Amino acid sequence: MQPLIDLLATASAAAAYEALGRRGDLDPAIAALVPGARCVGSAYTVRAHPHHSGAVSKALDLAPAGSVLVIDVSGDPDTCTLGGTGSLAAQRRGLAGCVTNGRVRDIAEIRALGFPVFARGATVRSSRKDGTADFQVPVAIGGQIVQPGDLVCADDDGVVVIGAQYFDTFAERLAARLAFERDADAQVRAGASYAEAVSRRP
Repeated sequence: MQPLIDLLATASAAAAYEALGRRGDLDPAIAALVPGARCVGSAYTVRAHPHHSGAVSKALDLAPAGSVLVIDVSGDPDTCTLGGTGSLAAQRRGLAGCVTNGRVRDIAEIRALGFPVFARGATVRSSRKDGTADFQVPVAIGGQIVQPGDLVCADDDGVVVIGAQYFDTFAERLAARLAFERDADAQVRAGASYAEAVSRRP
């Protein structure tokens, strides 16, 4: 698994999307809130109850270093899932980032940390701290079903989820895509037309 994660860390989300056969992308409404930040890692999934996302804080202690928190707020896009202190805690524990179909607050603090967060936007609202959440269960987010352990690749262009069913062939396909992109860039720099450069697209 780690070699695949290391390879994915060299790729853009767009390259991952192409290598996956143009699938796995989340709704573009779930977008980068920290410009330039990107994250790659295994999904640690959380299903929270709308406006009761306080239980999500437990995931900050449970998720292993290197994982990406993927938080489903059960269809209420205005639920706040993370704030500045939670992002600090996640960063200090070595989490790779957070992807949610809800919102976050303290965005200036999160940007100052440089912690990668991908969400529907910011909010001033908080969420109730009671209630429960389900951890490491399938979640529905951004038009995709994300399973625990699926791989996440996210950057300024968007979020792509690579399901475990694709792992066996994905590394080869991604390596081919990255080689094509490097070659196309080199050809354009050498004076080739764009059409010529992309004619051997895999």
